[in-house]
Amino acid sequence: MTETAPSQLCVGHLYWAQTKPNEWTLTRLSSFDASSASAVFEIVDEFTDAAVPGSDQLTVDTTTCAVCPANPLFVTRSDMTAMRYLHEAAVVKNLHDRWIADDRQPYTSMSNVLIAVNPLRYLAAVDKSMYVRQSLDKSPPHPFHVAENAYRQLRSMRQNQSIVISGESGSGKTETSKIILEFLTDRSSLDDYNATASVLTDSHAREQALGDRLMDTIPILESFGNATTHRNHNSSRFGKYMRLQFTPDTSGSDSALHLAGASIDTYLLETTRVVLPPAGERNFHVFYELLRCGDASLLNELKLVPNPYAKVEKARQNDVEAWIDEYQYLNLSGCTSNLFLDDCDNFSKLVKALQYINIDATELFRVVSGLLHLGNIQFDEEETEEGMTAAVHLDDRASAVTVAAEMLGLDPVSLLNAILTKKFSRLQGRPGLQREASVHFKKKDTRQASYSRDTIAKVIYKHVFGSLMRQCADALEYNLAQKDELPYIGVLDIFGFEDFEPKNRNSFEQLLINYANESLQSLFNQCILKAEQELYQTEHIWDPHNVSLFFPFVKMNHVATSPRFVARQPIAYDDNNECLKLIAAKNEGMFAIIDTVAKVAGPTDRRLIDNFQKYFAKHPCFIQPHPKDMQHTFCIRHYAGVVRYRIDSFLDKNSNLTSGQFDDLLKSSTVTILRSTSAATELPLIDPTTARPQYLAAAKTSGSVSQLFSVQMRTLTNELMATRSNFIRCIKPNAAMDATVFTRTSVLEQLRCSGTIQACQVLQVGLPTRVAYLDIAATYTAVLGADFMFQYYANDRLFTQALCSVLEFPADSYRLGDSRLFFKTGKIHLLDKLLNVAPTMTVEELKARLTHYLVKRRWISAATKVVVLRHVQAHYAAVRRKHHAVVLQCWFRQCIARRQVARLRKQRRVAMLWGRFASKCGVQRAFHGVPEDKFTLLQALLRQRVLPSRCKWLLNWLGPLQRAMYVQKLGKAACMAYLAKRAFLSLFEIVRERRACVKIQAQVRRAAATAVVDSMRKQKKAQEHWRRIRIRVKATIWFFAMFRRAHVVCLEHDNSRLKRENDELRAKNAVLEAQLQSSSSTATQDENVCDLERQLLLLQHKLDEAMRLNSLTPTSSGSSSTRRNSPTPTEWTSAKSFSEHMGGGEMFQSFNPTSPYAKSFAHRSSSTAFTIHRRYDSDVPSRLQREVEQQQDITRKIRELVRICAKVERYAIAIRVQRKPSVHV
Repeated sequence: MTETAPSQLCVGHLYWAQTKPNEWTLTRLSSFDASSASAVFEIVDEFTDAAVPGSDQLTVDTTTCAVCPANPLFVTRSDMTAMRYLHEAAVVKNLHDRWIADDRQPYTSMSNVLIAVNPLRYLAAVDKSMYVRQSLDKSPPHPFHVAENAYRQLRSMRQNQSIVISGESGSGKTETSKIILEFLTDRSSLDDYNATASVLTDSHAREQALGDRLMDTIPILESFGNATTHRNHNSSRFGKYMRLQFTPDTSGSDSALHLAGASIDTYLLETTRVVLPPAGERNFHVFYELLRCGDASLLNELKLVPNPYAKVEKARQNDVEAWIDEYQYLNLSGCTSNLFLDDCDNFSKLVKALQYINIDATELFRVVSGLLHLGNIQFDEEETEEGMTAAVHLDDRASAVTVAAEMLGLDPVSLLNAILTKKFSRLQGRPGLQREASVHFKKKDTRQASYSRDTIAKVIYKHVFGSLMRQCADALEYNLAQKDELPYIGVLDIFGFEDFEPKNRNSFEQLLINYANESLQSLFNQCILKAEQELYQTEHIWDPHNVSLFFPFVKMNHVATSPRFVARQPIAYDDNNECLKLIAAKNEGMFAIIDTVAKVAGPTDRRLIDNFQKYFAKHPCFIQPHPKDMQHTFCIRHYAGVVRYRIDSFLDKNSNLTSGQFDDLLKSSTVTILRSTSAATELPLIDPTTARPQYLAAAKTSGSVSQLFSVQMRTLTNELMATRSNFIRCIKPNAAMDATVFTRTSVLEQLRCSGTIQACQVLQVGLPTRVAYLDIAATYTAVLGADFMFQYYANDRLFTQALCSVLEFPADSYRLGDSRLFFKTGKIHLLDKLLNVAPTMTVEELKARLTHYLVKRRWISAATKVVVLRHVQAHYAAVRRKHHAVVLQCWFRQCIARRQVARLRKQRRVAMLWGRFASKCGVQRAFHGVPEDKFTLLQALLRQRVLPSRCKWLLNWLGPLQRAMYVQKLGKAACMAYLAKRAFLSLFEIVRERRACVKIQAQVRRAAATAVVDSMRKQKKAQEHWRRIRIRVKATIWFFAMFRRAHVVCLEHDNSRLKRENDELRAKNAVLEAQLQSSSSTATQDENVCDLERQLLLLQHKLDEAMRLNSLTPTSSGSSSTRRNSPTPTEWTSAKSFSEHMGGGEMFQSFNPTSPYAKSFAHRSSSTAFTIHRRYDSDVPSRLQREVEQQQDITRKIRELVRICAKVERYAIAIRVQRKPSVHV
């Protein structure tokens, strides 16, 4: 809070004086006595700025009463940080002036927090595109502003966003959340102006449908979760967190996001209101909407109007209001109507929403009707063997119970037994496979029966509400599989801080609600502090800067009045972690104490509050109440103030255990919504770590309400901490919801409870007022001219620094950042002076001073460099001198230390020697005349393995005794050695005998083993030989079979071909012989022919010899054939191919087939064709390979001879051909 020091009070100025804890009065200072710190104020009218006629002057002691300066009247600010003075009186005044204006401006921002005062009337529609198309700095504060900021952050930073809406009942949280949801569902369509028509239509249609479904869930939530309270006619009795999931636009080049799905999480539904609404408040809306729906057939079908068992006057049979009074759950509070709500119209909206979400409204209304009938069951007492027990009226047995059971789909007898009797069962078997071994029933009294009836009603309503939430979530198409990939914006609409004193008592529900607000307040403080600190770090505002251009090396006393640098002032705020630990600390908080007390035998609320006072008496946030109230009341200091809580029914409300009898009852229902909800709580879940089914029912009943709620709040807080949080504080202007009244005390209390005042204090310590350098440079460019401003080109910070120095701003009133100028709270007049461009000096003088500042800055910079250089040089010389002096000192001290150490060592040696001598004398004196003790000492010394050096003199002193003991020791050692030798020799003989036996046995066994191994080797070799013989025989038989088959085929083919060729050759030879006989040749030609014939005969003789040698070489034998592998069919060649290989068809045709060597050659060529082109495997024996090589060598020689014969034959034929012309001639 910005309080003015007494020394700074100025007569005639306006101030806010705190006359009461929640009341501030606008005054004008008339006089001030500085000695007594007493000030006299006159009360001023806020609307006229004149003294209030007839009002008394106000005398205030400024040391005890808070006095704060007032901002200028008749001026409002849309942003609180723009105000000159920021404190709670100024905040309330600004909110009041904006709210009561003719155009009613309920929205005001304070840094990144939006304060929304409920306008209590409908406002003009705001154009959404105004926040989409332009910069947010130029947009007025509105929920659209917060939503657009979150959307832009989500789109640009890809960081999940959250919008936290808080406030007390009636402050407009629900309407604010509707405005935000409406904007976010339409946001992407506003950004699709550059998309094609088809893409825009499809995407917008889908998003519109999803947005409509999201907005249609709100009537369902309000009907089943809202109620009329003292503070609000449409109060949400639960908290909800809605996530709007977005997906990036992949069709276009922009970075727009499209709504892809949504989810709803609910917190802390006030089920107690179903059976016991507070006095003066209504039950949930759905009961009244159903009764006032105007559909007579539906009400008759549900047996609500008329009621078959209630007694209503005939004149009022058709009066719905009369029937409403007949239902106990509705008439207990004494409030059944609300002038601000139209139940009939809301019912039609509810029916449409249920139809749109595809929820069965018939069964839903049957359950609601059954709850009303269930509440009308009355009990009487009757005497039984078990004492006084509860019983149902005879008339009611056939009426209220039957109708309630019919509407709920239950058996009337089962319903009545669940209410009137308690079931005890003993289970047998291991967990998961237990069965009831024995069952006992005990009747209940009227109090227990009423409690059971109400418990069944609360359980049914809780199940129905949970089922509706699940169905709504299913209709919103939330992509659970990609929840971590898709960005989202969360909207949290949660209950505000509650303190019902003195009208009502604060109970367990208020403790949970205030704990939730404590958690959110901690988050709020961290986010506000974090945002401010991040901005300060980004702007580097705490870096030192010499704005006033003081010379760095002058003495500080010369410039003591104008400090050069301002120390960093950290932002501090009230930390509420102590309160959070008090309530929800693990194993030590209030929630843990409540669970512990509930587990012991005979738990009572009295024992619980005794434990509170025992464990938390010294806690700073636990306040002791008045001694007379300590048995039923305790107090907690929250961030918003001290709250008194009543301990009544804490344990009952904290219990989350439902009887298995009630669960079995709901399972037997024929109504789908009850049966499915009960079954859903016991669906088995497979644990991936154990692969065993686990049941939700066990997990549900294992914890208390406080434990489950604390887990929910920690999860919610962690999720909000992982997002970028935006805050909206909703304020209720007055308790009566009057559109013309603004109650400042109530608003101030709400601001304190919401943490807004604390945020003001945080911003007050910080630097809330800021302006960009570009704006300042642009403002002064028009005044000073562009030519003058050119010397500050691209350095607007330097110009702003010079301007602040010229205008003589105090150095502790502002900070220079990287891109903007920051002013402390209350220094906005400096900003006005800076931007109004109305200096007291002329433009020329301003230019001269700015130029002088720039020149002086340059001169100081140059002079500083010179001075620093000289200072460094002098410092370096001084350091060297000091180093030399230190070296000399070290040497001298070393010498002195050495002498002193030598003297000390000598003294120590003398002392040690004298001490040893004295010790020896003492020992000898002690053992003098006692030989037995000496002998004992000597034995003790000799038993030690290592004797210390200081004790060795004892052995010299005890020498005679030692020698005697030594002789005894030698004798004993000799005796032991002799005995050991005899034992060793006897043992050695035994070992030798046994070793000889072992060697003999080993030799015999080795011989036997050798014989066995030899026989086995011979058997193995015989088997291997027989195996090889069998393989060779088989291979030989197969080889000869294949060889004969191939040889016969080749012979037949070659024989037929040779016959044809021989016939042709005979015909040709006959013709040639006839020609030769008829022709004459010269003697020279005859000689040549004779020579050729002799050569031919010689060649034929060689050929015959080669053929003879080849026939003498064995081509196959029994041993070699068995080693030869069988050829494949591709390895065989025909005689034709062989003839072609031997030189072509002409040579072979010219050869005479009738000659003996030709026949022998044909026979040998056909028999060796197989040998020439055969391939052999790697396992052919070496002998067979040598035979094959010999065959191949002979074959090559035959080829050479055949080639020579062919040449000779061709030459003879040529000669004969040459002879033919001579014959003709």
